[in-house]
Amino acid sequence: MWLLVCLVLAELVVGCNGDRKELKTEIERGKALFIRNGCTVCHGESGWGDGKIATSLRPPPRDFRDRGSYKNGSDQASIARTIEKGVPGTSMPGYPHLVTADRRLIAVYIYSLQK
Repeated sequence: MWLLVCLVLAELVVGCNGDRKELKTEIERGKALFIRNGCTVCHGESGWGDGKIATSLRPPPRDFRDRGSYKNGSDQASIARTIEKGVPGTSMPGYPHLVTADRRLIAVYIYSLQK
């Protein structure tokens, strides 16, 4: 019985480590897409809203660390939807041309920046 318990616990630990590695990989892929699609121009390299043109935008770009600053929700699905549709009345355009999987990965990265 003890052996069975140990094997189950070992599987859980390995499984959890695998999930963490997968999440880390998704965050890295999302960050690469964030950079490749020009998000850093407004939101900055770290997503703090301090990109090269940030000071010229009204309202200023979102600082992704601040959960309270999200207009359409701060969960991953809401972030992906915002990436797709943009935010009316701001400089945030929609990116409907990105495939759903890429928008989801960018949302995973952005979500990882929240406090």
